[in-house]
Amino acid sequence: MTQTPDFGRRLIVTVDAKGYGSSDELTQHQIQEAIPVLLTAAAERVGLDRGTWHVSTTGDGEMAVLPTTVEEPRLLDLYVPEVAYVLRRHNHNRTEAGRLRLRMVIHHGSAVSSPTAGYSGNGIVTAARVVDSDALRDVLSGSGADLVVAVTAPVHQDVVAQGHTRLRPEDFVLTTVRNKEYEEPVWVHVPGHHPRRPGAFGGGATALSPTTSGAGPAPSPAPEAERSARPGEPGAGPERRDSPAVTNVMHGNVDASNAVFGVRH
Repeated sequence: MTQTPDFGRRLIVTVDAKGYGSSDELTQHQIQEAIPVLLTAAAERVGLDRGTWHVSTTGDGEMAVLPTTVEEPRLLDLYVPEVAYVLRRHNHNRTEAGRLRLRMVIHHGSAVSSPTAGYSGNGIVTAARVVDSDALRDVLSGSGADLVVAVTAPVHQDVVAQGHTRLRPEDFVLTTVRNKEYEEPVWVHVPGHHPRRPGAFGGGATALSPTTSGAGPAPSPAPEAERSARPGEPGAGPERRDSPAVTNVMHGNVDASNAVFGVRH
């Protein structure tokens, strides 16, 4: 007798490694070995038991369905920073080609369990589409970071925007993910990079817009008259110095028709 799959809404965390497909077989094998070791180490350091997670490996990453006892704030506040830390330690003194760099997605959605087929459902599809999207790939490439994290609308709206995590809405940038039939907004966070600092996400930042949830408008550029040209640029003068304040007080009539006033310091 065929059993009816059990419907539920669960936290789903998926990760994917940059450059796996273009790597040689030895490097691919090293990536496959390193990912579960590093993620397990990060989870253990913050008191999470990955043994209770339903983890499916994808070769260059994994898809994990978490038990209902794990909540989003714990992932965002503890697990994500620890993953960034273990990646930084792993990549220390490695060449650029040897670095392990990950894209991560945190989603809360439908996950239908089956005794024989594991998990399926729209939530699983959503997490897979986002982690494999060009938008997330661009941010990882442009930022130069070891880790980028995307949260979907349910996580952002219910957790980040409501203040249930140490991360603020302005720690994320809003972008649209388009991947096959999936087209939805997601919010991207790069640990150690502030999205409001110009160039924080490198070239990938040009495709992103600041999130509007709780974030104020971006500062307006200074008027042209208030900007000073950099040395070597057209219109650049001598290097700017802090000039002393000089006040001349004249009493009576002064004939200054041929005078030259100046201050030297």
